[in-house]
Amino acid sequence: MVNIKNLFGRKIKEYRKKKNLTQAQLAELVNVDDKHISCIESGKNFPSPDLIERLAISLNVEPKDLFEFYYLQDTKDLKSDIITMLDKLNKDELSLAHKYVRTFLLK
Repeated sequence: MVNIKNLFGRKIKEYRKKKNLTQAQLAELVNVDDKHISCIESGKNFPSPDLIERLAISLNVEPKDLFEFYYLQDTKDLKSDIITMLDKLNKDELSLAHKYVRTFLLK
């Protein structure tokens, strides 16, 4: 089972580090205690919608970008997600997907 709080926290940490910010600096930008940022990044807390918006602004990303963490899932969940997506494809789409996957395997 995917833990959204953990994945969201990892995403915040990823963007924070890309901006070369410490937890304390990000906390100051969004007007919260640095312990709160630490708890969000560790998956213990989940931010309010208002804080999500402030985080996105401070990290210079769209709020939706903070929820694009499918690639952070473990291997088992990624494989399951891929199989679910493949099951929804028609024959032509499946053939194209097969072609793309083969290019990775032939490297």
